[in-house]
Amino acid sequence: MSDGLRILVIAPWDPWPLDHGGRLRLYHVMCELSRQNALTLAIPTEPRHRARMTPIADVEVMCQQREPALQARSLATRMAGRHFGRDDRIAGWLDRNATASRFDVALCFGPKLGQYLEHFHIPVVWDVVDDLVLYTLRDAEYAGIRRWPSAARAAVLYGLFERSAARRAAATVFASPVDVRSAARWTGSARVEVVTNGVDLDYFRDNGQEPEPGTVAFVGALDFPPNVDAVVHFAKRIWPAVHRADKNRRLTIVGRRPTAAVRALSRAPGVSVIGDVDDVRPYIARAAAVVVPTRSGGGVKNKVLEACAMRRPVIASERALGGLSARRGIDVLSARRNSEWIPAVCKILDDSWLARSIGESGHQWVSREHRWADVGARMGAILRSVRSSAGTEPGRYLSGTGPGRCLAWDEREGQCR
Repeated sequence: MSDGLRILVIAPWDPWPLDHGGRLRLYHVMCELSRQNALTLAIPTEPRHRARMTPIADVEVMCQQREPALQARSLATRMAGRHFGRDDRIAGWLDRNATASRFDVALCFGPKLGQYLEHFHIPVVWDVVDDLVLYTLRDAEYAGIRRWPSAARAAVLYGLFERSAARRAAATVFASPVDVRSAARWTGSARVEVVTNGVDLDYFRDNGQEPEPGTVAFVGALDFPPNVDAVVHFAKRIWPAVHRADKNRRLTIVGRRPTAAVRALSRAPGVSVIGDVDDVRPYIARAAAVVVPTRSGGGVKNKVLEACAMRRPVIASERALGGLSARRGIDVLSARRNSEWIPAVCKILDDSWLARSIGESGHQWVSREHRWADVGARMGAILRSVRSSAGTEPGRYLSGTGPGRCLAWDEREGQCR
């Protein structure tokens, strides 16, 4: 580790279990970074799965000790704190521990923790993952006109917050180029990078099992609003026509904590809802097709990557494929309107040669472009670059507390901003 970095990783929660996309990304990135660097994970509360973290990182609890709290200084940070909820003990811990004597660089994970960037004394890479403004405005499309004013207010707040935080960070990271293009409108000249998600190709491995003819699968958290919207719409607007064409076809909806609206779908012909399973892989393996009909939300859809890794043909909306380089019609099938979804699903179910071709191309695509090892290497390169540049930029990261500390050097103005 003599040539590696001392990296402080701060996160809002324990990265285990891998029950949602945020934990999945953080855990695998940490695993890859730990191969060549010394990691310390700092989270607000005692981890429930410390044993899982021990092989890859030291763990420290930020809100455990009675340390003096430290309040926000900037207006944007105070506004963000009121919106997200702020713990001044986290700010105090960072002000005393996120220093050059202990760490070379920091990785700040998730949008909520961006409000504490002004309390670091070392270069910080802020992994926002998804652009909050884009996410909010897209969801407003389906929320109804009554929600538009509140969505507009939230979008303005998020834009101001991202702009302020990105200027304090040495680099800001998003999971897809779609989010980067959106965020660039508010972040201005701040450094913004893309680091996509990966997929565990060993875990999501094709075991050679033949799919069950006519079986369609939807896999995802069934209490997550964008997933609920997607699967309810698919089951009510698309599936009836697919099922009428062949009464032997089956739609299997799999995921944790299904809402009442999702459970009610099991009353429809050919539909079954299976909640809270320990392992989704058997259901993906049995599927002749996997559908991802996302209409709201944003970010990289891990369910697309996982199904492709298992060589199952994926039919997805353009929203689900946003920011992914998969070739439409070759690696995956894409559908927009219901009139496109119905023939696309039927064609995959009726043409086993096409299904195998799409599945194989999808597998090659994720194997080439979505390995966690490559994701970790990319994040590591960004961390090293900001550590190197911090040593050459005058006054950008100075230790010490109080309002006189310089957090970002404006080269054009020759002063701190």
